[in-house]
Amino acid sequence: MSDQSSPPEDPHWLDEFEELANRELKDGSSCEQVHPIVERWFEKLMQGDPPNSRDSVQQAMACLATEIIYNTPEEITEPLLEKIGEDELAVFIEHVLLIGRAFEKALDNGELDDL
Repeated sequence: MSDQSSPPEDPHWLDEFEELANRELKDGSSCEQVHPIVERWFEKLMQGDPPNSRDSVQQAMACLATEIIYNTPEEITEPLLEKIGEDELAVFIEHVLLIGRAFEKALDNGELDDL
């Protein structure tokens, strides 16, 4: 049984979804319509407290951040690690993951139904 849920190696695998959105949305590109909504949501999120997470979820996100660092091409990590330490990079990645969790929750609970 093949795992069809993982993205293909082609970095443009989402292009078909963007093209679909551009066809379905009226007036302008999908990003022109969606970006202001996402920007407002992001600004509101950043003004408040981060979403609550169980300790086990926080630990799992820290482990995932470490895995991301270890699996990122050296061409990306080496310049970053010359400027900041591995711990700071891991914290940044954890914050990105946290924002992703909050975004998913907002999508699931209808906060971004305007999309």
